[in-house]
Amino acid sequence: MIDLPATTRRISGTRLLELCQARGITSLVDPFMGLPMHLNVLKRHGIAAHGGDLLEWFVRAGEGIVLNDFTILRDAEVASVVEMLPGRIYPTDLFRGWEGVFFSEDQCRYLGVWHANVHALRSDGQTGIAVIGLWHVLCHWLLKAHHPDEMIDIPPSELAWNYIRDTQRWIADNGKRNTVRRGDFTATLGAVKADAVYLALPGRSAAKRIDARIWMWEAWWTGNPYLNVERLYRDTVFGGATNDDASYDRAAATVLEAAEDAPYIIIQSSSRDADRFERLLRERRTNTERVTPDLEEIYIIGKK
Repeated sequence: MIDLPATTRRISGTRLLELCQARGITSLVDPFMGLPMHLNVLKRHGIAAHGGDLLEWFVRAGEGIVLNDFTILRDAEVASVVEMLPGRIYPTDLFRGWEGVFFSEDQCRYLGVWHANVHALRSDGQTGIAVIGLWHVLCHWLLKAHHPDEMIDIPPSELAWNYIRDTQRWIADNGKRNTVRRGDFTATLGAVKADAVYLALPGRSAAKRIDARIWMWEAWWTGNPYLNVERLYRDTVFGGATNDDASYDRAAATVLEAAEDAPYIIIQSSSRDADRFERLLRERRTNTERVTPDLEEIYIIGKK
């Protein structure tokens, strides 16, 4: 059984929306976007949303709910994702390496089927929707392994159908140009000019502590159950030796320097690191404020 952290990187899209609306921010870029549900919230309320990430499945997800304005999957198309299609040969052994370790034989077989079906979709928007919906299935299975008696058994195809259909309700058009890209923060910030840069910075040695639900879905998307996502972060500013305070401060300062052109910089932190980030931001912007909804959700906002 795999360990699941009690908490993960959490971003409140509605809170971020409130911060933007109170300051007249009409566009925002997140160069460490992760699963871009928060960007989708901004988009649905008329704010131009931009994001970037190193993990490909996050980018595919962004194509589904940030770039995509109107494309959905009709019932027949959802069925073509969640079910084995007659006459098609599937790589049902593709994720056998996870069998008995993370998932059952039947679950591993479905992961192979879904991998093939999703990669056969012709629309980036549909692909992104399916990727998000199926990721929720993976999370459901991992959680059920921890609480087998508290969650009912649902057939894989039915579970996948429900999550994909639920994901589609987030599709909306804000009449703005929204973007997502695969790349590090320098590539994203260099390509997009926005009213605000939002930063939920990686923690110390973040690549070594990446949530299993995140790296497993990147492995699923690539079709390689033995994928080591740490290599994607190795050459980034947060991928080296950032365990000590000085090296981590230098890494964070590099990101803030890249965001210097934005009228606003919004850093999300917790009580553990808020003082550090406020100090680093004040070195660049004297007009700085702290918004503290609670101790685990603190925003340090610098205005140019």
